This record gives sequence, C-alpha cells and structure tokens, in this order.
Amino acid sequence: MSSEDLDIYKRALARERAARKQAEIILEEKSAELFSITNQLKQSNTKLEKLVKEKTSQLEGIFENIIDAYVVMDLEGNVLKMNEAAEDLFGYQMKDRDLNVVSLIYRDDLEYAIASFQELNEKGFFTDYQARIFTKDHTVKWVQINASLVYDEQNKPIAAQGIVRNITEAKANIDIIEEQKRELGIIVENSSLGIVLTENGNILKANKAFQNLLGYTTEDLIKMTVKDVSFSEDYPQSKGFLEQLDAGEIDNFVIDKRYRKKDGSVVWAKTNVNAVRSVLGNLKYQVAMVEDITLSREKALMLE
Repeated sequence: MSSEDLDIYKRALARERAARKQAEIILEEKSAELFSITNQLKQSNTKLEKLVKEKTSQLEGIFENIIDAYVVMDLEGNVLKMNEAAEDLFGYQMKDRDLNVVSLIYRDDLEYAIASFQELNEKGFFTDYQARIFTKDHTVKWVQINASLVYDEQNKPIAAQGIVRNITEAKANIDIIEEQKRELGIIVENSSLGIVLTENGNILKANKAFQNLLGYTTEDLIKMTVKDVSFSEDYPQSKGFLEQLDAGEIDNFVIDKRYRKKDGSVVWAKTNVNAVRSVLGNLKYQVAMVEDITLSREKALMLE
C-alpha cells in the first residue's frame, strides 16, 4: 500500500470513528430522553391508577350509601347490580338470581312501562317515570325513576342504570289532600254563606250562595272585581284593614258593607275576610265569607 493510499485509509478511518462517536452521543442522548419519558409515563400511570382507584372507591361509596334505590341492568332488563336501598325497596337481594325488572312491573302499568323503555332506547334516558311496582312479597308500591343508558368506549349501549325513589307515602298524602279538597269544595259549594276567593281585588271563584245573593253567574263574576260589586262610599271603611292584611299585621277582619246586585238593588252583608298566605308569609289570596244581614239591618233602623 502506498503512502498516499495509507493516508486516505487513515482519514477514512478517522471519519468513521468520528461518525461512530457522534452516533454514540446521539444514542446516549436519545436513550436518556427515552428513559426520562418512560419514568414520566410510569409516574403518570401510577397517578392515573391511583386516581381511578380513588374515583372507583368514591363511586362505590355513593352506590352503596345513596338513600334512593340504584339499579344497573342489561338491555334485556336483567338486574346486574343494585344497592342496599334497592334490595330493601324490592325485597330482592343480588344473591337472588335471574331477577328481571319485568317481574316488578304492575300489570296495569305495563303499557306505560313499555313506552318508557322505548323512550330510554331512543333518547338514551327518561325522567320522572311514575308507576306502581310489585315487590317480592307482592306488596304494591309507587316509584319514581330517572334512568339512562350506559355506553362502552365505542359509544354502543351496553346497559342501563336508574335511580328509583319510593313515593308511595307521598302519593298517599296527595290522594288524601285531593280527597280533602273535594270534600272542602262540596262544603263550600253547599254553604249557606256566600264564599268568594279573590286575588288583588279580582274575583277568582264564588260559590252558589254568593251568586244567588247578587244575582250573577260564575261567568259574570270571574270577569269582575270586588269594586264592581261594592259601593265606593264603603271603601274607606275597609281600606285600613286591607293594608294591614297585605302588610301581614293581621290575618282577618270583619266589616258590614253594601253590595250592588245585578238588578241594581242593594244588599247589606257581614263580610269576614281571611288571608291565604304563601310559606313565606306573603299574601296570595283573600277568602271572604259573606252573610246577608239586610233584614236585620232594616229592623235595626226601624227601631231607631
């Protein structure tokens, strides 16, 4: 090998060594970077796993301790999981296999239940479903249900979940209240005293006795105000009481006043006005009980 060739070989070898050294430096840098990224990922995964465990624990706690019944079922209605409140409500336990929600449906509400399940499948949720159920011991209870579908990572529905509230007692109370309202309505309508419900001076409702007293029909009266059937000269007498009633200083007052009948004649009546207030104490309505005292007043004037 000539000296010239040897020199070329040495220069090529030096370039190769330099390139190899540079490659080794780059490799070391990339390896260090990869190691750092791997450690960061491990730390992130550890934090993520911890967070998932925490959230899972929190959800399990909510699931077990929620006051209302909570149920998870597959799309065929088979119960997959339910909390203790659900077990207490339905009378079933998770160890009782093959529990399907169809067996809980009250037969007269079946059509409504089917329509609600269709809504769940179409919209992904339904709210304020109210119907009756059969418990394990065949007790009938009223429930309110809010339900939604559960989806997988491909956004495909895989199950349904629902919060079930026992409203049996509330429904019974509503029925009692409605019955009391019907009974009260019968009493009011058949009372010998005229009874009028007003709001801000507008007549909302009047019973038969008040209609007969003044000669107006219900249709007439609901278009009128108290002033339309009263005498303006009598207003100052009741103004102070009305202001006190509105301010919450009193809840009722009694006055003798004149009413103008449909035929233009006058009737004197003892009027007992009572306030109907909201839970905050604000005046909502006034209920007036009106007693015809025309004859007794005329007798009193004759004796004077």
